[in-house]
Amino acid sequence: MSILAKILIITISSLIGLFLIFFISNGIIFTRLSFSRRKGDKDFAKNEDPRAKKDPDRIWYFSNEIEEINLKSYDKLNLKGYFLNNHSNKLVIMVHGYHGRYYSLTSQAHIFFDNGFDVLSINNRCHDSSEGKLITMGKRESRDLEDWIELMIKRNPNYQIALYGISMGGHIVMLTGSKPNVNEKVKCIIEDCAFNSLKNELILMVKQSPAPFPRLTVNLAELYSIIFHHFSYSNSIDKAFKTLKLPILLIHGSQDNYVPTENIYLNEKAVPKDVYHETHVFEGSGHTKSVVDSRKKYTKIVNDFVNKFIK
Repeated sequence: MSILAKILIITISSLIGLFLIFFISNGIIFTRLSFSRRKGDKDFAKNEDPRAKKDPDRIWYFSNEIEEINLKSYDKLNLKGYFLNNHSNKLVIMVHGYHGRYYSLTSQAHIFFDNGFDVLSINNRCHDSSEGKLITMGKRESRDLEDWIELMIKRNPNYQIALYGISMGGHIVMLTGSKPNVNEKVKCIIEDCAFNSLKNELILMVKQSPAPFPRLTVNLAELYSIIFHHFSYSNSIDKAFKTLKLPILLIHGSQDNYVPTENIYLNEKAVPKDVYHETHVFEGSGHTKSVVDSRKKYTKIVNDFVNKFIK
């Protein structure tokens, strides 16, 4: 073998080695930063902003008798939900956002409870009291939500169910409610500030960080995730809504910089023409802040919508 050939082989081998090191390092770091349980998550309540604990809706929520419900997921995780019994045949299942928890939605829970609903607020896998090592931002969580639906129907076969989700939770309820086999007891979907495409949202998150080459970073991280964690970043409302049949309420703030407002228009565009939907953009509101900034308007929009489909 000539010296030139040896140099070429060594060079190519070195480049392959460097790529593999970069590929694996990028995958590990991206997974840890984006999809892992945050350090101190279970102690969040002890360390959160004290002002949050004084919120009137939070005080109202914890003044009620709250039943903890356990669900064993399809992959053997113990998931937790928290139930407010309003002695009703109307149920809302509430799904929090990225690194949230069941009591992140006490304002919305109050709205539904006052409208006569039983309220189940779940902890997504890998959040708060629910088990799990990996957040999949919709892929596995939407299957968990299907199981929550079935569990609650077993408790009360007369339930009519609304699915409510915010941010990542909004993405989850849209994925779940669009499935062709979703239980007929689910009557409508409400999403607030949800992203349209997981991959595009991840690219945006990287763009907002110091990391270079956002699209390459995410594409390589996705390949790593497929190989080592068996899930892709292919969650897309454009695909999911091809089988959407349930009426849906779409909400977003006009000043959302975390999940840009354009996402609501992408989601709206994906709704089939024969499916009832409403789109409401709250002027001046940031991410998840529409209910805070315009409580009266938000309450009327949500109640008017759900009352059309759940009596």
